[in-house]
Amino acid sequence: MPDTWRVPSEQLADFLKERRWFGGKGRVIRAAQVLDAFPVRWPQSERTFAVARVRVATDDGESTYQLFLMPGASRVEDALEDTEFRRGLVDAFARGVRVDAAQGKGTARWVIASETEKPLVVPPAAPVTLVSTEQTNSSVIIDQEGILKLYRKLEPGINPDVEVTRFLTVDRSFPHVPVLLGSINFEDAGGVTTAGMLQELVPGATDAWSYTLERAREFLDSRDAPETTAFVEEARQLGVVTRELHEALASGESGSAFEQHTARVEDVTRWCQGARRTISRAMQTLDAALRDHRVASSVDADARALLDRRAEFLQLPTAIAGRIGADAGGTARTHGDYHLGQVLRSANERFLIIDFEGEPARPMAERRAHQSPLRDVAGMLRSFAYAAATTGNDDPRADAWERAVRDAFLTAYLDRTDSALLPRTASNVRHLLKLFEAEKVFYELHYELDHRPDWAWIPVHGITTLGAAEGLA
Repeated sequence: MPDTWRVPSEQLADFLKERRWFGGKGRVIRAAQVLDAFPVRWPQSERTFAVARVRVATDDGESTYQLFLMPGASRVEDALEDTEFRRGLVDAFARGVRVDAAQGKGTARWVIASETEKPLVVPPAAPVTLVSTEQTNSSVIIDQEGILKLYRKLEPGINPDVEVTRFLTVDRSFPHVPVLLGSINFEDAGGVTTAGMLQELVPGATDAWSYTLERAREFLDSRDAPETTAFVEEARQLGVVTRELHEALASGESGSAFEQHTARVEDVTRWCQGARRTISRAMQTLDAALRDHRVASSVDADARALLDRRAEFLQLPTAIAGRIGADAGGTARTHGDYHLGQVLRSANERFLIIDFEGEPARPMAERRAHQSPLRDVAGMLRSFAYAAATTGNDDPRADAWERAVRDAFLTAYLDRTDSALLPRTASNVRHLLKLFEAEKVFYELHYELDHRPDWAWIPVHGITTLGAAEGLA
């Protein structure tokens, strides 16, 4: 690697600590090193930039990140903030780019490729804008045509976001997901690592979370508004779209990553063991939070009542496993992190699903694993609960709104009976859904107590209404 792109560890560490997408927040960076740098010089440009992979060692282990380096800088600067670099990057999808770099005794390659027969061609004067609200990734908006997502933390293998979006939009022409237009990969002796994806932009769309909050407020602010005007019809539509998504994700050929499998007793046992671990961890976190007076006084009594029911909740997964037996339906690829924030509401009132990356904290293999589709359903139901809590607070009508939305979504989702994706009996559908909702709400409790204690009342309320093993029917 040329000395041009060798950056002192201290400079890299200082740069990374200030980035929103750096996953080592609060960790001590012990070392940071550029592994390889791919020199990039766009046509009509007199400057050479670099795309680099950087290995970062913290007190929690090692990770690899993708950086975009400016030429001749005395300190580390993000080339994504440079207009010329961004423009050259998006234009590269029209012609394809392959850049080699030395890696030890071998060669690595950085590849930009179109995924469609007609590559995206951006007009010369079109704006190419870096999104300022980046989190785990960085995103670039290309006029009204596309959005380029660049993965900052890199993991070897196929990223499920690209893999699933390609299958749905290229292989299956699924209409409720923005089309995959291109991808960026690193290729080396270890295989392929996904670095980015270019996807169709939906002009005028809003995220379904914001849209749902707006509709919920309309209902709560108008005492005479019937529930049918407050997202209930949209919830039905979303239920239909969600079921169509799961059927599409289970439609792969035999032996493919998208083949549907039959859920085994061993799968149910594993799911129940995972739920029990989540419940146990949340209860330990709640116990510690109460002892440290980190729980708001308004929910202190309810929180302590939950602790008194610890044994009851820990028994719930086992009881559910005994009820379900071998009737757990099917397993297939799923969204993996499904909630209202992962759905768009278009200007022509359609729902489109985005972000198939899964939970970033989970290993890649786990994010690509087959699951019951009801796990996604549970995630969306909990998202409705958060929407009701956020808008309604103590208003009892918020609970009525949530029930109406929930029922509409579930009724539409469960309307199809000609599929092996779900358990054969309605009771086992309810049991499995209860398992995944329980796991989700206890995960929320642990998360909120650790990160947003003022929000802990939302999962506390959800757990209070969850019911117990004795209530299984």
